[in-house]
Amino acid sequence: MRRTRMFVGAGGLLAAAAATATVAVAGAGATSAPEVKVVATGLNAPKHLLDTRQGVYVVESGRGGRKGSADCAPGPVTGGPGTTTYCSGQTGAVALITAEGTKVVDGRLPSVTEEDSGEISGPSGVSFTQTGHLAVLYQDDLVTKNGSNSLRGRAHSIFGTFQLGSGMSANLARFAARHPQATATLGGAPGETTFDSDPYSVVAYRSGFAVTDAAANDLLYVSSRGRISVLARFPTHLETAPAGVLGPAAVPSHAQAVPTSVAVGPDGALYVGLLRGIPSTPGTADIYRVVPGHAARVWASGLTAVTAIAFGPAGRLLVTELSTGGLLSPPSVPGALLRISTNGKHVTRLPVSGLFDPTGVAVTHNGTIYVTNHGTSTRSSPKPGQVLEITGVK
Repeated sequence: MRRTRMFVGAGGLLAAAAATATVAVAGAGATSAPEVKVVATGLNAPKHLLDTRQGVYVVESGRGGRKGSADCAPGPVTGGPGTTTYCSGQTGAVALITAEGTKVVDGRLPSVTEEDSGEISGPSGVSFTQTGHLAVLYQDDLVTKNGSNSLRGRAHSIFGTFQLGSGMSANLARFAARHPQATATLGGAPGETTFDSDPYSVVAYRSGFAVTDAAANDLLYVSSRGRISVLARFPTHLETAPAGVLGPAAVPSHAQAVPTSVAVGPDGALYVGLLRGIPSTPGTADIYRVVPGHAARVWASGLTAVTAIAFGPAGRLLVTELSTGGLLSPPSVPGALLRISTNGKHVTRLPVSGLFDPTGVAVTHNGTIYVTNHGTSTRSSPKPGQVLEITGVK
C-alpha cells in the first residue's frame, strides 16, 4: 500500500467469535531488549514476508520505471489535486533469504512509481499453491470503472491480479468493479470511488487463499482455480480530520478500514489487520477476527496504522505499525513492533528501535521474528529497504 494513497483510504470453524477487546499498550520496559540483525539490505520497497522451510521469502514492490519512457502514463495525483505521471518497469521481485544469503527467485516483475511523490506499487504478497507454484499478489493503480487500469507496459495486464502460476490468475480489480462498495465501507474522503482496488496481502487458507483488498476494504477468498468470493467487508470509523486536511477547518470524516494484512490463527479463524485511512488517528486501527459464515468481529483495538501481522509459536500475534503517530505524522516518527496476547486484550510494544515504515512480519517455529524495514524505500535511498532478524524476545 503506497503511503500517500493510505492517507485517503484506498481502501463455521468455531462455536463463537472472540469478544471485542480494547488493548492497552505496555511500554518497552515490559520485556528485555532483543537482538536485532540486518539479514538483507539494498531492497526495493520490500513488503510482506513468508516463512517457509526453505527460508523467508520477501516481496519487493520494485522501483517503478524510467521517467520519460514509453511506459509512462498520465494520472491524477494520489491524495491531492492535479495530475502526474505513473512510470512502469519490471523492477519488482520475490527473493528468498537463507543462512547463505539472499537470492532472487522471481524477478523482473511489474512495478509502477508515481513521479511526483516517488511512491511505488508492485507485487505486495506471496504464497504457494497446493501444487508448489509461486503465487504472487499485485497492487493496482489508475483503476477504471470496469476493473482495468490505464497503466502502460506489463503492469497494465498484471496489476490488480493474483497470479497463481501455470497460467492461472484471479482478477481482483475486476471483481471489485463488479461488486462495488456501499457507503458503510467507502468513507467520505474526496476522490474515493466505489470500484477502487488495491490487493495487498495474502495467506494460504483451506484449499485456496485469503486476500485483503486495501482499497475495496474487504477480505476475499480465492479458490485454487481463481474463483473469488467475499468473506467480509470492513466498515468505516467516524473520526475528526484536523484543520487543513479536508478543508480549512476540522471536519468529521468516515475513515476507511484499509485492511493491509491477514493471518490464520491457531484457532483456524482469519485475523485481519487494518491500517485505517484518513485521518488515521492514532489508536483507531483494529484487528478483526473472521470466521466464514459469521459476522466479522473486532478482536483487538487501540492500534495505529497496522501494516502486517503474524502469529508466533505461543499463539500471540505480532504486529507492525507503519508509524506510531498515524499516517499524517512526519516521516521522522518511527514505526513499531507489537505483540498481542492470545485473548487480544493486552499489547506489548517490543523494544526494537530504528523501525521506520515497517511493512512485513514473519515468525519462525522457534520464535525468530523477521520484519521488513524502510518498506517504502529503494536501494538507491539513503536508507534502503531491509529485512531485520529479531531474536531474544521474551
